[in-house]
Amino acid sequence: MSLAFIMMSEAGFAQHGFVPLCPEPSFPTPPANGLGIDAQCGIGGSGTGAEATQNKAKNNFCAAGTAAPITIDEMKSLQNKVQQNKKINFGNPREHPLSATPGPVTSRAPLIALGEGKLRTLEGFIMIARQEGGEGVNCGNNVVNHPLFHDIHISIVGAKEDIHGDECDSVVVEMSPHHRPEVWNKSNLLKVAGRHAQVRVTGQLFFDSSHSPCQDGASVSGDPKRASLWEIHPIYKLDVCDAADCSAAEKWLSLDEWLKELCRSVKMAASMEISPVA
Repeated sequence: MSLAFIMMSEAGFAQHGFVPLCPEPSFPTPPANGLGIDAQCGIGGSGTGAEATQNKAKNNFCAAGTAAPITIDEMKSLQNKVQQNKKINFGNPREHPLSATPGPVTSRAPLIALGEGKLRTLEGFIMIARQEGGEGVNCGNNVVNHPLFHDIHISIVGAKEDIHGDECDSVVVEMSPHHRPEVWNKSNLLKVAGRHAQVRVTGQLFFDSSHSPCQDGASVSGDPKRASLWEIHPIYKLDVCDAADCSAAEKWLSLDEWLKELCRSVKMAASMEISPVA
């Protein structure tokens, strides 16, 4: 699909532009190229009622303060706390074994009390990155069906040896299409995954109440595989460490800088190759 068509579509939907609920949102860097969904789809997406409320929570770029670290085990623990609170409904309409009624949750206050909307940083390794399709949070069929308009779903595990394990042991982080840098794409994420590099993901803590976590090592009625419905969503910042020891701050590079360094390393390695003697 041509960029010209995307731009024409953008003009047609400009009245539904994306307006954050704070004066200084934490959009990712480097800045997006200006094309795409931001002029077309508002913060509530195409949802209504509880779905629109959840979409606004998903689209929150306003989590402020110092990012506190969070682990996968802590995200699993938060899932258990949700399941203990019968006032929090979640799950898809077809099957929701852990809740009397499906999501989206009708009141997010109990989730906010557990930390939803707080700025958090998760370290781990990319198991898989998937380019998603149209969703209500990104205005579904009301916008162009193009990767620039859809989330990127990333499954994160806590240890390098878990990369080839069960995705039901992972947690999810999501790259929103809103204000997404050009280098934030599936191809580049798979480069990080392929090198088994460690990642540090910073963004807001969010509970995806439209699904259920894995049960007995299997997904529920087609829901995405995960150990917890708590996510980092949207991602504000993604750093990469390609070293054996990531304890030093200088070992961490933003995704765009890491890609530049990877390109320089590949070019240097190619220039040092010795041509075979004829």
